[in-house]
Amino acid sequence: MNSLGIDVGGANLKVAGEGKMDIIYFPMWKMAEKLKEKLYEISRDYGAEKAGVVMTAELADVFRNKIEGIKFIAKKCMEVFKEVYFLDVHGNITKEIIDPREFSASNWIASISFLLSEGYKNFLFVDIGSTTVDLIPVREKILSALTDFERLKRRELIYFGILRTPVFYVLKSFEKARLCPEYFAIMADIFRIVGDIEEEDYNCETPDGKGKSVEDCMRRVARTVCCDLEELSEDKVKKLAFEAKKSMIKTLSREISNKINKYELKTVLACGIGEFLLEESFYCLRLSKIYGKASKLFPAFAMFKLVEKL
Repeated sequence: MNSLGIDVGGANLKVAGEGKMDIIYFPMWKMAEKLKEKLYEISRDYGAEKAGVVMTAELADVFRNKIEGIKFIAKKCMEVFKEVYFLDVHGNITKEIIDPREFSASNWIASISFLLSEGYKNFLFVDIGSTTVDLIPVREKILSALTDFERLKRRELIYFGILRTPVFYVLKSFEKARLCPEYFAIMADIFRIVGDIEEEDYNCETPDGKGKSVEDCMRRVARTVCCDLEELSEDKVKKLAFEAKKSMIKTLSREISNKINKYELKTVLACGIGEFLLEESFYCLRLSKIYGKASKLFPAFAMFKLVEKL
């Protein structure tokens, strides 16, 4: 029976199977009722009847609470796949969800469980995604908190990412002007301008509903300081973009250093679509060097590998 690993996120469905993987933009807050249809499509495309599922989409505001979200997602998965396994926050793989809250935000657990099974022992796991960053210290076992709230407090979950984060959240001011707290531009615009991502990597909606060319991105970024592109100039927009990138790297470097020092770790294992950021600021082992493109959707890939053996 062909197997799949599926990471059901709030903005993306990440899918990994034998020799094939996809990141599918699927904003749960708008498309929840189409989840079953999309899962059927994935099942057909991959020829899979068995799936290992982790999720974070239960936080989407289409659901009244996390329990409702987890039950909804689990039900849709079980209606589509003949055999479904879920992973709880303690690393247990099960077909049955008794306490839904134990399965909330469990995707990073899959990554750690797989890496431990591969023989890695003492490391800081860093997953830089479209929306968030996970910083998970491991010394033969997980040392981080197990809920998002506690991880936020301990800076083990940083709520910014490569694509969907508003620029004003990352960069507070430019040339002494505070960036406007309006949804004018996102970090995908920044990374298009500085050349780190291509147009096809910008796989979410743009704030103004317009294009994803570098010029389109520059026009959005200029608005973050109440300017149009002609007024601010391309050179200053590029300068702002590089400052935003630098600010993100600075935050990551500080938090990674804190974790390494606190837990006396020497190895950083990095993955995610933003893995490239650490190459500029920290020595680390990029998981793409070992697992290739699977690094971009590592929890889904890890879950695929874990359930493949069952």
